[in-house]
Amino acid sequence: MMQRQGRPIATHSANVSRWGEILTVTSGKGGVGKTNLALNLGIQLSRQGRRVILVDADFGFANADILMNITPLGDVTDLLDESRSVDSLLVDGPDGLRVLCGVSGLSRDGAPGDLDPRRFAGGLRRLLPACDTLIIDCGAGVNPLIESAIEAGDLTILMTTPEPTALADAYATLKVLHQRGVLGRVGTVVNMVRSEREAEDAMSRLQGVAKHFLGLDVEALGMIPHDPHVISAVQDRVPVTVRYPRCVASAYIDVISKHFLPRVAQPVRASGLLSRVASLFV
Repeated sequence: MMQRQGRPIATHSANVSRWGEILTVTSGKGGVGKTNLALNLGIQLSRQGRRVILVDADFGFANADILMNITPLGDVTDLLDESRSVDSLLVDGPDGLRVLCGVSGLSRDGAPGDLDPRRFAGGLRRLLPACDTLIIDCGAGVNPLIESAIEAGDLTILMTTPEPTALADAYATLKVLHQRGVLGRVGTVVNMVRSEREAEDAMSRLQGVAKHFLGLDVEALGMIPHDPHVISAVQDRVPVTVRYPRCVASAYIDVISKHFLPRVAQPVRASGLLSRVASLFV
């Protein structure tokens, strides 16, 4: 049981807690729980009073709507249609979370097809006044769409598991993004761990190679244990933090969410959020 004195272990980073963040969630390979993290992180932040929008930006295998059993009102490509209001595209999810669904099968490798990444970044700009936290669930690997989303964001959350192949793919993703100059602050979450030691070893290996070969500091955002409740929730098409709010996985996701809560509530300054995406067009 990955607990100390009955409580999940937190690895808080003081400079993570800022009001009004754009979080991009990505991974080196599929099947590591990336969408589950993005979805349930958004729910936990919504429960804390944040206005959260989740964008399913996986153009190959979008499935956030399936995990919530909701019917899309539009998808990410509709952001480019100025005649459609943001409210008309967003679906109400659990506990105040709002969702912009993705479109599956546009490209087998999750690339944006004919969609221009700069236009997509401009579409994301339309969402910013409507939220305090924008979570962008990107596809696995690297493509121009993912690069544009990461370049617009405040923090990239890299999801991995302790498996050697997952760690290798996670490092390869960091390397490519770093070499292309789009990667700013980055943190990682290790999923499906069976012990605290396994999580710490995986985190240490990834941080070590990133620092040694790339000169890149990777923040430890937390870990999520292997928990059969997650699989049951997926089968039920209900987010695990809703279906099993007191299970171990939900407890650790809640700990991770605390990184992104403001220490002192204050009005959101939309101009600050807008400027980061607008800078892509300069």
